[in-house]
Amino acid sequence: MMSRMGALLTVTCCLAHEAATQALATEPLVDCTAFVVTGNPRSQFGATWTYDSTDDGVRYVLEGVLFTPHGEGPFRAAVVSHGKGGTPRGYSASIARSMVTWGLVAIGTMYTHAPDAEDAGNEPQGPDGASEANVLRAHKARDLLSCLGTVDLARVAAHGHSMGAFVTGELLGTYPADFNLASHTAGGAGTGPNATRPQTAARITTPYSLHHSDADQVVPLALDQALAAILADHGVDHLLVTVPYQGLSHAQMALNPLMLQRVRRWYAQMR
Repeated sequence: MMSRMGALLTVTCCLAHEAATQALATEPLVDCTAFVVTGNPRSQFGATWTYDSTDDGVRYVLEGVLFTPHGEGPFRAAVVSHGKGGTPRGYSASIARSMVTWGLVAIGTMYTHAPDAEDAGNEPQGPDGASEANVLRAHKARDLLSCLGTVDLARVAAHGHSMGAFVTGELLGTYPADFNLASHTAGGAGTGPNATRPQTAARITTPYSLHHSDADQVVPLALDQALAAILADHGVDHLLVTVPYQGLSHAQMALNPLMLQRVRRWYAQMR
């Protein structure tokens, strides 16, 4: 458990991160007229959305889910990234329903590691996990938050599970000034084709909460231990939490209530 002094140091660190990176954050590059939201994002079922545009020479055909709290904002927000075989309507919506009760807007997009039939026609295309295509999709979801008019883009987090955790790490290292807090389950850095790349992880500056079970037979704990070591080497505020999750499977980590409580406390720093 984090001590009171540790919590104060963490808040100080996060404020310093915001002050150092806010001026460098990328400006949203979106055509808001191409962002079509269907349904009520304030309802328990949330809304779905599509985006079809060519931005800076890159073709985007995206779809996802959106959940927003009641009120006028400005709200904090999070980009939620699903794992292998998942979809925004499944995993991302489940996480978003929790986050919206914390006062966050939550947006999730479809990634290339969704089932092929689900992702058919979406662009850009590429490999699974921490690929350039998926990082572009995730960052575009962040940019689309600017179309809502209720989100403070200086207070956007990122969260993902498994392949979505790999996307999250790669996203943070590719756009280090665009997210002020982050968390994931069952991710990490490694040399495999889908994991967050160590050289990208070395560029992360965002305070990062990592959650992993020692019993994970899909994504080895060693990958998150490697990521934690990289973050430590570069002085990035982070937590690697493993003990409370002993014996849990890879799938059980995705929506674990204890994990969500810890992530909520981590996000409470995002004032």
